[in-house]
Amino acid sequence: MKKRRIDRQQDILLSILRPFVYLWMRMDTKRKTHLGPGISFKRKEPFIMLANHTFMFDVIHVPLRFKNVPFIVASHTLFKKNATKFLVTQVAHVIAKSKGQSDTSTVRDLIGAVKRGYPILIFPEGDTTFYGETGYIEPSTMKLIKKLNLDVVVCKVKGGYLSKPRWATGKRKNRRASFHYEILIPKEKVKELSLEEIAKIVKSALYHNDYNYQREVMIPHPGKKLAEGLENVVYVCPMCEGIHTLETKSNQIKCRKCNHEGYIDQYGFIQNFKYDNLIDWDNYQKGFTKALRDSVLETEGELYHLHEEDNSLDELGRIKLKYEHKTFFISGNYEETIPLEKVQNATITLRRDFGFIYQEKNYLIKLDQYGAAFLRIAQDKY
Repeated sequence: MKKRRIDRQQDILLSILRPFVYLWMRMDTKRKTHLGPGISFKRKEPFIMLANHTFMFDVIHVPLRFKNVPFIVASHTLFKKNATKFLVTQVAHVIAKSKGQSDTSTVRDLIGAVKRGYPILIFPEGDTTFYGETGYIEPSTMKLIKKLNLDVVVCKVKGGYLSKPRWATGKRKNRRASFHYEILIPKEKVKELSLEEIAKIVKSALYHNDYNYQREVMIPHPGKKLAEGLENVVYVCPMCEGIHTLETKSNQIKCRKCNHEGYIDQYGFIQNFKYDNLIDWDNYQKGFTKALRDSVLETEGELYHLHEEDNSLDELGRIKLKYEHKTFFISGNYEETIPLEKVQNATITLRRDFGFIYQEKNYLIKLDQYGAAFLRIAQDKY
């Protein structure tokens, strides 16, 4: 199948921009690359590449060195925001995917890209980790591997999360990440394996705990606001079981209910709390799902309506979002009352952009705070 006009345009633009992107990424994060047997950045034939999703720019770092630039699966919301719409439609090789939903059009686009000679890159978690550990992996990825019957290449990213945590509003210095590439399943073996066997191999290869990695390498990431934003991902105090009682300032963490205080050190570890890492803290707070859904939670944000048919985005303005009695209340420039059981396909994109579907209408709210709590209230998947 011949390349489309837009493919050729993107190839040219990516070739022109590549040196500038190299410089940009070098300034963002110092990287080390490890190539396993059979891996070459000059490879021409298509393949499926899978990677764990540890920080925002790994979507650029992972495919950066490949001469034949892969098509990347990314959130459909990037196609609707003015800041990113031109980039993902006219410059980069990107295919839209609705998080948490099976999307046959995405599969068709991926197959088309392969037939036109391109590799494809998928982050099977569908989302950047909030807590530092590889999360839920979409089963649809295994079906695609079987269908395409290509070499499966894995890039495991290490160190990226603690260099640039998704939840953090303060910057870290000395940002570093290492990228480990290997051929995980040669195409000759794909046909022999069941979906369950492929899933087991993929999950094992992609699993990474960035805190365990940091305990080995102990790379410092100093900063003056290391704790700020933490209340967007942890919502239960492990010292007193208070819900929505945590607050942060600079490197400090404090619970308003029990007045317990701690801090995050330059290595990313939490000091003077029950848990020194967010993976264990999150596993603990998952046991409070009922209490979370019985709680009252309130913040403000910017509300948008997304239109799938033409990739447009309507800005509705500043609103207040309140959750109480199993109901979401939107007030301000837009008024709506939404029963919890009617919320569909709830997701968080970027740091705390809360998206969901209600009565066949797509809502996107750029929350000021509490993204993880609102997401956990609305769904049980992530």
